[in-house]
Amino acid sequence: MTTSFHPRPKQIQEAQMLARELGVPYIKRNRSSLTELFAEYNHASAVIITKQDWRYEDHEGHVFFFHPSMSILRIKHILKGEPDSLIASAGIEPGDTVLDCTLGMGADAIVASFVTGEKGRVVGLESEPAIAAIVRHGLQTYDSKRKAVNEAMRRIEVIQTDYREYLKQCPDQSFDVIYFDPMFRQTIKESSAMQALKPLANHAPLDPESVAEARRVARKAVLLKERVMSGEFERLGFTVIKKAAHYAWGIITPEEGGK
Repeated sequence: MTTSFHPRPKQIQEAQMLARELGVPYIKRNRSSLTELFAEYNHASAVIITKQDWRYEDHEGHVFFFHPSMSILRIKHILKGEPDSLIASAGIEPGDTVLDCTLGMGADAIVASFVTGEKGRVVGLESEPAIAAIVRHGLQTYDSKRKAVNEAMRRIEVIQTDYREYLKQCPDQSFDVIYFDPMFRQTIKESSAMQALKPLANHAPLDPESVAEARRVARKAVLLKERVMSGEFERLGFTVIKKAAHYAWGIITPEEGGK
């Protein structure tokens, strides 16, 4: 954990706080480059607090920082009355409660939060501590220059935990919609954002036990985003309802979950 060059007191305080939270050493930044820091302290990666954002960088050149990504464009389409694949597939409506079990960069959660509105609730779970910290901070501080998008981001609750444990603690039917978007084993090469996220992400496949828990907790639907030909829909009992160029959505309804 370190800062950019010439940090302000706020950046130093944030870096020290986050180092304690993540259980990693805080290294005071001097004139050393990251490459020199990695060599000196025998580390392969770092979380860096800058004046603009929090970011992760490693010795292979991967850089991860928060950005709302395609969520802004998707919200623009929704405002024009055009369908969004997540919203349409899950039937998400204003006032719904939504559990995003694989938060990642947070784009789906932002869109869901925009649709559910002030009376709804969106909770995002992220198992990897560095991703959770960076995305939580970004959702609370990033200025999209669009009031509705900023409000949607600020409403999202980020919890650093594994969905396997979180779902077990949820009461029956405590969320309207639950969805999973596991990291694809083969990311789209053109997606620089996904390539940057990949070294940090949890690559564990979704397990049947967690799907069973999600069925118990969801009132309206459990949704899964996966590669069309991955075999995951069949393995986990999802019905494919919508296909796109690189992925598809599968769904389990409460009726199916009770069979």
